[in-house]
Amino acid sequence: MGPPTLQSPSASNASNLPTVTQLVGKWYITHTTSEVWHDKRNVVLTYTSLDPSASRPQLDDLITYQTLSSAKSKTMRGTDTPSPADPRAWTWRGNGMLKFVTSHWQILGFGEEDRGEDWLVVWAQKSIFTPAVLNVCTRHKEGMGVEWVEGMKELCKGMGDLQLEKAVENLYRVVHE
Repeated sequence: MGPPTLQSPSASNASNLPTVTQLVGKWYITHTTSEVWHDKRNVVLTYTSLDPSASRPQLDDLITYQTLSSAKSKTMRGTDTPSPADPRAWTWRGNGMLKFVTSHWQILGFGEEDRGEDWLVVWAQKSIFTPAVLNVCTRHKEGMGVEWVEGMKELCKGMGDLQLEKAVENLYRVVHE
């Protein structure tokens, strides 16, 4: 399997996008540049459509994880609202104590592979709480192979986006057990 097809965060056209049906379900965050997950493991993102009949419904966004030193699972929940201007873009707003926190993210690439190795590459813009973040998500906790990840990193470096180029240098594998 070769490297993914990705689009620059500043690309004006949108191709290779998942449908909401393809987004719904469990995704393992297998690689990230986020400092938040360095001391965490088993980071799983679960999307649920809040209105399946809508053409671009909001998504319930549940993240579950464990610290490296504890068996107890923790959660973080928010709601993703699709951008009316860019079909790749979404705005996440936290629920509960996080209701004042927002994050803008977009899909740089998506693929469905023959062996069920679906993948999603997501770019979250810098917020007041976090730097810009690149996440690689897959439907299985093993993630994509080293060759695929290295190919994806090279594609990101060649997109002409300095923030993305800098971020991809800090991409690391998230622990999954």
